[in-house]
Amino acid sequence: MTSAANEFPWKDDQDAVACNLALGHLVNNLPGRLMIDGGVHAETYISAVGAIAGYAAQRTLFAEKPPVAGANINRVGVASGEQYWFGDTLNNMLVPQTEADLNRCVWSLAAGGAIGAGLQPEQLPKLEAMFQHISATIGGENEGKSSVPAEHQAQIAARDLLKIVWPMAMTCFSGKFPGSTHDFGAAPVAWWSAIAATASSRPIQDVRGVLAPDIALTLLMETAIYCSKLDQAVVETA
Repeated sequence: MTSAANEFPWKDDQDAVACNLALGHLVNNLPGRLMIDGGVHAETYISAVGAIAGYAAQRTLFAEKPPVAGANINRVGVASGEQYWFGDTLNNMLVPQTEADLNRCVWSLAAGGAIGAGLQPEQLPKLEAMFQHISATIGGENEGKSSVPAEHQAQIAARDLLKIVWPMAMTCFSGKFPGSTHDFGAAPVAWWSAIAATASSRPIQDVRGVLAPDIALTLLMETAIYCSKLDQAVVETA
């Protein structure tokens, strides 16, 4: 699960430098965006990483294949009137289907980070259970919450957390950084998913002293699954 991730999938792209810089800024600046009283809440940090990775996967997919409800993706409504995206094309952005996908999908890269933090491969959480949990809670009082114990939930609801951190992610992707007069070039939307997925590996190792890697991986992945389903109009509003 780790060998294919040793090289960035965009290494031969003409925008490789912009992608590298976007990744570096995302990894280095996200903790600061979440800092309160000089510290970062581990579960909220991990959830933020997952939120960006899940939503970035959706944006990359829709840039390549504009969504057509009932054709290449499904639209599911709940009692509140809100609509969510569902379908294999979206799920396949999060979970590798081939060897070539291992270094661009959040599941393989985050799981590699969890293994690097000491989790045994046979202890990896079950993907099917995570997808089922998110699907079962959408539209209910536990929508957006992970299946991890209550004491390990993020301090901010997943949707609101995504609204907080996505503008920062967009700044990283844009290559235009506050305080700098240099335009480093934008990372193409086609690589947003892979960049955000790559950024999901190290955080699980960063917090292993206070958060067990199996819990961190479940929290990250379930938040990614949930945020991949959110409508752009709901997320990208003032």
